[in-house]
Amino acid sequence: MFALLLAVTLSVRPDPCYIEREGAHQSVNCDLIVAGADKPPDEIHVSVYDRSGALVLRRFIDGNGTRPSIRTIDIGEASAQMLIFNPFHTFDADVEIGSMTFEVKTGTETATATVRPRHYEPKAKLILPLKGRQLVWDGHDFLSHHRRWDYTIPGLQQLGFRTNFMRYSYDFVPVDEKGNMFKGDEAKNESWFGFGQELRAAAAGTVVSAADAQPDSRSFTPQEIVDRGPMAVFGNYVVIDHGNGEFSVYGHIKQGSARVKAGDRVSRGDVVAAIGASGSSMFPHLHYELQTGPDTNAEGLPSTFHDFERVRGGRRVKVSAGSVNTGEILEGR
Repeated sequence: MFALLLAVTLSVRPDPCYIEREGAHQSVNCDLIVAGADKPPDEIHVSVYDRSGALVLRRFIDGNGTRPSIRTIDIGEASAQMLIFNPFHTFDADVEIGSMTFEVKTGTETATATVRPRHYEPKAKLILPLKGRQLVWDGHDFLSHHRRWDYTIPGLQQLGFRTNFMRYSYDFVPVDEKGNMFKGDEAKNESWFGFGQELRAAAAGTVVSAADAQPDSRSFTPQEIVDRGPMAVFGNYVVIDHGNGEFSVYGHIKQGSARVKAGDRVSRGDVVAAIGASGSSMFPHLHYELQTGPDTNAEGLPSTFHDFERVRGGRRVKVSAGSVNTGEILEGR
């Protein structure tokens, strides 16, 4: 009896993946899916080519050194599918990225995959969904939990998750002048400055769905997904279709706070709900994302926000259009 040996394969998701501009840098947010390997990779390489096909640069991580770079990557255990969050994610703004060829070496086997990232500029002119001073508690940088959503885990697959719909998400938390998020007992929702604060439509559109019956309990179990479907991860939520394949999702809204219903037309800046702590929420905050569809089968899209300020200590920097990410303190106007 002979064992069937399966070749190691590599794929890149999503395809297309997008390039997000971030000041002096640009980032490529994608996942590598390794299948057919009996152990985690020993080496990962990337070659970047410009639009003419000329090589721009190469990068790699491997097993060299007393504390090898390959060990800095969260690869997890060997399984039928292994998801690796792209370790080569940030480049200088002047690097022309026409295509990226990834190479994964596992034992004696090598697998390659090529992707052609695209620059993405939202068609909807978005404003920050919150007014006032706010902290981007978690965005979508390499270490953010929104980016580190492994949808290949069998348990998540069984619950109906197939993509990283949260790929370009933000957790916005209102703060005071000192950056504090709450005053008093943090276990009480009312102690948080943002609890109950109005949420506004980031752009004009049509409401696809609105749900606000769940309590602001900060508690969540997988059974809720079984009972109510994958969108239950947001607890209460509002979804707005801006057209052109762009949808805004507002998650963890306050129980009973939805001011809109499916079919309603909204203008940019209209109040749609309030900050709550429903669903999979550690504390009161707004989970906001732009994505390609109305539910968790969608893929995330990069957001460009207009007419806000970055708070840099004692300075304020006016931004006519830009992306935001983890740790920034912003002022929504």
